[in-house]
Amino acid sequence: MSARRLMTVAVAVAALAGCGTTPAHPPVARPDVSIPAIGPASPSVTPTLVPTPAPTCDAAGVVLSVGEVDAAMGLRAVGVTLRNCGKAVYTLNGYPDIAVLDAAQQTLDVAVLDGTANVATIERYDGVQPKRVDVPPGGTAVAVLVWRNLTTDAATVAKGAYISVAVAAGQARHTLALSTDPGNTGKMGVSPWVAG
Repeated sequence: MSARRLMTVAVAVAALAGCGTTPAHPPVARPDVSIPAIGPASPSVTPTLVPTPAPTCDAAGVVLSVGEVDAAMGLRAVGVTLRNCGKAVYTLNGYPDIAVLDAAQQTLDVAVLDGTANVATIERYDGVQPKRVDVPPGGTAVAVLVWRNLTTDAATVAKGAYISVAVAAGQARHTLALSTDPGNTGKMGVSPWVAG
């Protein structure tokens, strides 16, 4: 092939190569996708329960509170704590008087029976009988509330949002926020007060 012919082919190849410099698919601008921060002021978070006041020392010199629910194998247990916020020894002898309330703080048809054995055998509380407990100022006493989440009839399921607690029957009542799900068993069990 002559030098002139080679030169013509080289120019043609270079021209074709220049045609391919424009991308077949120009880059597409991607929208700025950001995840909105979720914080305490998020409008989708709304309280579902009627607020209850923070526990305060009552006229008898006690304040009541509940702990975290311990749930395992369908059995639930939660501690109810009495703290002596008065200046004298506070004496207990028996079981707390407890009623289960719904989200509107109306009493549910759930019996809270004296003794955890009415619901389950719990080694620490099995066979524990009420006895005198002298709680010094600043001291505590505890009782445990237990129930099973059993449901055989969805139409009669009880779901509690609060409990109403008195140190003993006939004493002043305290309303405490506590989510309970005794299903339709219709019963819970409570231990006697013991030293904290």
